Amino acid sequence: MLNKELQHVLTQRPLGLVFDFDGTLSEIAPTPSEARLYAGVADLLTDLQHYAEVAILTGRAVADGADLINLKGMAYIGTHGLEWSEDLPAGPEHIQLIAEAQPYIEPGQRLLDLVQRETQDDPGIIVQRKSVGGSIHYRQSADPIKARQLLFDLLTEPARQEGMLLGEGKLVVEVLAPLKVNKGEALRRFVQRKQLRGVIFAGDDRTDLYAIREIPQLRQEGIEGHAIVVQHADTPSELLERADEIVLEVHGMVERLKEIHRYLATMHNNA
Repeated sequence: MLNKELQHVLTQRPLGLVFDFDGTLSEIAPTPSEARLYAGVADLLTDLQHYAEVAILTGRAVADGADLINLKGMAYIGTHGLEWSEDLPAGPEHIQLIAEAQPYIEPGQRLLDLVQRETQDDPGIIVQRKSVGGSIHYRQSADPIKARQLLFDLLTEPARQEGMLLGEGKLVVEVLAPLKVNKGEALRRFVQRKQLRGVIFAGDDRTDLYAIREIPQLRQEGIEGHAIVVQHADTPSELLERADEIVLEVHGMVERLKEIHRYLATMHNNA
């Protein structure tokens, strides 16, 4: 059942519904390419567009996320906010990369080239390239703890020399541009672009913390907001502490999404 705070946000117009992908609307997959929307979510996202501005806000590149989700009519925000597409992109020309990110394309690629050369003996280390930087997944490594240390030992000094940053998520090392661009900034930009009066964000990983922190800031500015955290066994405690609401695992998020859909549909039918 939806609590009163969430119901209040759902009455706002224009309303935004913004979701992380991996671990929120998709179970964590063995490899990035195997991720899929949880059963029934595609239909929910399509129908929710009748009542709200819907967006996927992911650490994946826009093209990657769009290929996996493949739904029209909603925004795709990728690489933690560096890339935008207002709809399902028909090609690279439809994806906007913020201008400040351009100088970091080649440095990011050089660092990922280094990882691929030096870790080719470990098939469990998977490099996922993005327009700027990328993600290095070590979930499938035979020794994830050792793999993590190897990656940081390998990348720390070259990243400094290239002027890039290293970040970290669940069993993944991120190669990032040194820009003040994160999911919090991206969420705020989406709110401003769509002139939203209410917004719901749902996520599960450390990089989602920026967006979750942005919700109370938006509330102080008169925009109603609600942060949902999808709890897994390894969900960082900082997310749980700042959540307006916690749901258990992806199936719990999907059940909440169904309730949100029913509530919005009922409001619309009674209007």
